[in-house]
Amino acid sequence: MRKLLSLVAVAALGSSLVACGSESGAAKSEFGAGGIKVTSDFGQKPTVTHRDGEPDKTLVTQVLKEGDGPVVKKGELLTANYLGQIWRDGKVFDNSYDRGAPSSFPIGTGNVISGWDEGLVGKKIGSRIVLSIPADKGYKAQGNSQAGIKGDDTLIFVVDLVGAAANDTPLDATPVASPATPIKVTGELNAEPKATVPAGFKAPAKPGKPVVLAEGKGKPIEKSSQLIGRYVVFDYSGKKQASTWDGQPATAQSPAQPGAPTDQLQVGPGPTGQTGALDGLAGIPVGSRVLVELPASKDAKGKTVNAFAVIDVLNAFPAPKQQ
Repeated sequence: MRKLLSLVAVAALGSSLVACGSESGAAKSEFGAGGIKVTSDFGQKPTVTHRDGEPDKTLVTQVLKEGDGPVVKKGELLTANYLGQIWRDGKVFDNSYDRGAPSSFPIGTGNVISGWDEGLVGKKIGSRIVLSIPADKGYKAQGNSQAGIKGDDTLIFVVDLVGAAANDTPLDATPVASPATPIKVTGELNAEPKATVPAGFKAPAKPGKPVVLAEGKGKPIEKSSQLIGRYVVFDYSGKKQASTWDGQPATAQSPAQPGAPTDQLQVGPGPTGQTGALDGLAGIPVGSRVLVELPASKDAKGKTVNAFAVIDVLNAFPAPKQQ
């Protein structure tokens, strides 16, 4: 869930919330921390209700179900399913469950609202978390008019932590003894790779099949997948052109960011049948390091650029449904 929400259709939960002004102690116990009740299990779209009255004025975090995965660390790319709801009127303003795929975002680095940074770092993958986030740790005084969020709104989130990855996440992979490429790729499987291109080697006329450099032990990548991965792009002199290991400078929209994996790796066909440069990864196991020849492109001056990428596939999920 990024600061600029990718909104789905706004769905009202209705106005018949459970009253608790005069309920018994047994009824009160139906609500958890922050006066919030969540139905359904991890991975399923939740239904959220809350007690009557004003919400807590401070950040409230509750682990509804603790996972058995690794602890989420600051700076990782966190992948999660989530549902966000406004306390004031019970409206759901965004959720990933209807899109059929989780979302990914750097955590602990200011890319999401501070209630997420504070509430999710330190939790275990596989956990379901409920957050009650006051405005000062949400969208602050400006709110988010597109989402129907006012400047004093408290937000409720249910978040299912699906996975996390960093640039030092080791690949559980077996190096291939003789990869089917003259390009030599070196480097540890938890570090940025380097490439050496033989003298006189020329870019292929058109991209061939991906070359597996180290074979992972995960499930085969399916068509229409969204990959979590890291990569380095090289030209055919062996010079690095781009890398997810490199940090990003600050912009007017976001603070400076350390290098981190990305979720912007798509295996087609896309929702409208479109194809892409990474479609050949279908069938290769998750956890692999692969070399992918990229289609020729043009630079800002109109010059043809030929390049290849070395990609570490850290995880794979279904691509989001077209909304």
